[in-house]
Amino acid sequence: MKIAHLVSVILLLLLFACNKKKNPKTPPSGLVENNQAKTDSIQKEEEQTSKKESINLFTLTPKDSSDVAFVSLSDIYPVNDEKDTVVLPNIEKLGKYDAQYFTFDKNYRKRFLSKTHISETDSVFIFDYAKNKMASFAVKNLKTAAMLDLYSSEEDWPYRHFDFMIGFEISKKHLNGFSDYFRDALVYIGKENPFSKEGLKPIVWKKIPGNEYPSKPMKNEDRALLKNTLTGNTYFFKTENYHYFLQEYLENHKEIYGRRLLVTDSKTKEIIIEKIYCQSEGTSPAPLNYEDGYHTINQWTGRLFKNKPIVVFGFEYISFGCATISVIDKSNEEIFLQCDNRH
Repeated sequence: MKIAHLVSVILLLLLFACNKKKNPKTPPSGLVENNQAKTDSIQKEEEQTSKKESINLFTLTPKDSSDVAFVSLSDIYPVNDEKDTVVLPNIEKLGKYDAQYFTFDKNYRKRFLSKTHISETDSVFIFDYAKNKMASFAVKNLKTAAMLDLYSSEEDWPYRHFDFMIGFEISKKHLNGFSDYFRDALVYIGKENPFSKEGLKPIVWKKIPGNEYPSKPMKNEDRALLKNTLTGNTYFFKTENYHYFLQEYLENHKEIYGRRLLVTDSKTKEIIIEKIYCQSEGTSPAPLNYEDGYHTINQWTGRLFKNKPIVVFGFEYISFGCATISVIDKSNEEIFLQCDNRH
């Protein structure tokens, strides 16, 4: 397995954010537990339930140093039964080397499209939000293939069905100008392109005094999550429609343990969404934009989809599971990427 290939996937997986909600007004320093006690005693926030994502988005993976990019749909086409030769052909008959990557014949392709509810008349739309570039391909012109996943190798022979990613093969020559390793590419499969031409913009954070952070009490579960942390820097960003407020929480007086995001309506000052991003076994805070140099960009906002509100994402690196995109409206919708994370 090529090291560059593995790095590319890690970069893809470590893009976006976990979620929770609710915040208080927090001064520049002091224990979160103590700061919240004054406002939490009489406040009970109603539960908000995330809606099921209304759109399936996938990621794009380069296949080592070859001319192939791969869209894995294994998250919606799971392969579990090792004896199911209707899903995959007899792997041992293919052999150790040929089985590492192979295209489907007509019968296997037909079953794959049927089970994933994809039509030959659909298209694969690939949008690179960092480069604002779009490419589309008719499904009928694409090969369906199986590729050994990134955590498997020749040493795992004979390969299990679960070791394979199954999806579409894309030629890299049609993706010139896209981000390195396609780390900023999103993939949608359907009849019409859902992506907006308006594009996204990186958030440029500005430090502000802690007392300018909007006053909002936390839910008990979120306050418990940040128990005994100290408040750190407070940041602000604005667009025509929204104001974005970000509060850092520190452990050991210096390391960032978590952040709280409030997005308010620029005119009414009403809080539209609240999110908490925190350290865990599978997540870590992503650096803020330009903190580690001009090319370090993690947080994005803007109109990603034609028929959806503005979105925001990029506050956490994720090693277990897949990243999310937060929709900025009262639905509290989170769109989870189908990233085929086997880690």
